[in-house]
Amino acid sequence: MTKQIFVEEIKCREGAYLNLESHAIRMDRTIRHFFRKNFVHDTLKEFLPEPPKGQTLKCVLVYSDSVLSADLHPYSPPQIKTMALVEVENLDFTFKLEDRSELYKIRDFAGTDEIIIIRNGFVTNAATGNLVFEDSEGRFFTPLHYIHAGTKRRFYLKNKTVTSYPIKASGIKSYNRVYLVNAMLDIEDDVGIHTDCLGSLVHYKE
Repeated sequence: MTKQIFVEEIKCREGAYLNLESHAIRMDRTIRHFFRKNFVHDTLKEFLPEPPKGQTLKCVLVYSDSVLSADLHPYSPPQIKTMALVEVENLDFTFKLEDRSELYKIRDFAGTDEIIIIRNGFVTNAATGNLVFEDSEGRFFTPLHYIHAGTKRRFYLKNKTVTSYPIKASGIKSYNRVYLVNAMLDIEDDVGIHTDCLGSLVHYKE
């Protein structure tokens, strides 16, 4: 039987890896769930290449029951100009699999730069990260419902930058702006669009 393969994407800035604790916690949870083994948090740094200073890089760490590879790649933020709301009935991405073809297939179906995945009427995730909504008072909210809880979402909730809240598809326009956040993207990177620019809800079926 083929082993499941997972991925961690870790931000490296000015020669330092960011938010390593959250990445280690997720790897530990994944390895214990699938392989009944423990991943010791303190050993994560041992698998990471020595990063150069003066750059922002993405470290792509691929693993199964052990680390398979860890490579540094140049990184620049994506340009998000269009987003669509897509209702998806059956989608499970609890663990961060290396194979994200199903998520990309849904995005291709929508024909936009990014998507807002709707399940049972509630906002969950984008194809490439979590979502943060800003209201008219400048407060930030992330959907209570999700198909995947990323490390940046965990970081923001822990430091109380954002509040988790059940956001219905029908209530999105009560927010001013939606941001894409993930291990590489912060709210202040301003990768997102105004909610007035969102397209109509479409239904995805395989």
